[in-house]
Order: sequence, then structure tokens, then C-alpha cells
Amino acid sequence: MAFFNFLGQTPLQLFVDWGLTLEDTVFYLVSGAAASGKTTTARAIASYVEGLVAHDHDEKKTPDVNTRCAQLEEWIQLALEHQENRKDFLLTSHSPLGELLACPSAPMLAGISACLIDCADSTRIQRMRDRGFDPRWPPSQHVLNWASWHRMHAWDPQWEQDVITGTLADKHDYGRWTGWEQHDPRWQVEVIDTTDLDPEQVMTSLSNWMAARKSSSLTAESNWWQG
Repeated sequence: MAFFNFLGQTPLQLFVDWGLTLEDTVFYLVSGAAASGKTTTARAIASYVEGLVAHDHDEKKTPDVNTRCAQLEEWIQLALEHQENRKDFLLTSHSPLGELLACPSAPMLAGISACLIDCADSTRIQRMRDRGFDPRWPPSQHVLNWASWHRMHAWDPQWEQDVITGTLADKHDYGRWTGWEQHDPRWQVEVIDTTDLDPEQVMTSLSNWMAARKSSSLTAESNWWQG
């Protein structure tokens, strides 16, 4: 399916053949439902972490889940460009870890670390009301259900996989991780609860997590996608 499979080579072989080295560059995925604090994070985090390239998925118009997944691959391609220059990359997105790992080019990333930023349901709805109506994510039970699924997905990769595995299934390889059980060491999603944190505290928590996860277990060298 993916380019490197067509060549009959693993991502690690391609790095070697292209004369590249696997430095400790990491793609940091910061997921969350609406009003978790993703956009604020993307705007501020680069001033806390030196040499980081940060983007918010909402920089692109995303009318549906198929578009979101297709755009996630585009973000990976951008991250790969920065990876060549030894730059870490952070993306805030509605996309959870499972969607990222299924993207065609995900195995080309030197390292992957994932975090869920979350908040209490009542806090989420109040934030949405305070910031004004957004037709994409109106305050609703649907938003709270999506937030709840995110929590469970972070906790257990086996939880209700069908919520995402049908999206672009002809192009994305969800089978890379759908067999992983809870507590599999490869499945590590940090959860940061922003309910009672101010923006600076959120940045501090996030930058501490990034420093701790600089050495990712999901590296191209580990061949994490091979079961």
C-alpha cells in the first residue's frame, strides 16, 4: 500500500539508503475534542520548546472525517520535511493516535509520541459557550461523546475501534495497531486534564511531557507497525 512497501524496503532501509540518520526527532500528536485547548496550545507551545515546529489541524478546512484523515497524511508529509532538518513537529488535532498510525507515511516518522488534552464535560461546554458559536462543533452531546471516546481510545486501543477504522480504509492501514492489547508498551498516550489549569500551566505540563517522551517507543527503528 505505502510507497516503501512498493519498493520492498522498510522505512529504516530507506533512511540508510538515502544517507539519513535517525536522530531523536519526534512527531508529537496532541489530540482532543473541541474546547480542550488545542488551538491555544499550537499557538503558544513553540515559545516553550526550542526548535519545535507547531501547527493546528484547524489551519485547514476540514468538513468531514475523510478529509481530516487525508489531511493528516499531508501533515505527516510536512513533518517529514522538517525531520530532514532535525526539527521536532507538533500537531494539535481531533485525530487520535490510531488515525495517525494508520496513515500511509507514518512509519517514515523517526519518532511518534501522543498526548490527549482533555477537560471535564461541564468545562468543555462552558468554554464553547464563552467563545461563541462554531457551526462545526456546536455545544452538544455529540461533542461530549467524541471526547469520551478519545479518553477510552487513549486508555485502551481495543475500545470501539470501528469509530475510526472505517475511515479511508482503502488507503490507511489500521491493521498496524488494531491487534494491540491494552498495556501494550507501544500504546502510550499521555492525558493532560486542563479543567483546572491556566494556559501557562498547560504549556508547562505539555512541555514536560514532550521532554519526557523525547525518546519515543514508536520509532522507525523499532518497526512498530509490524505487529
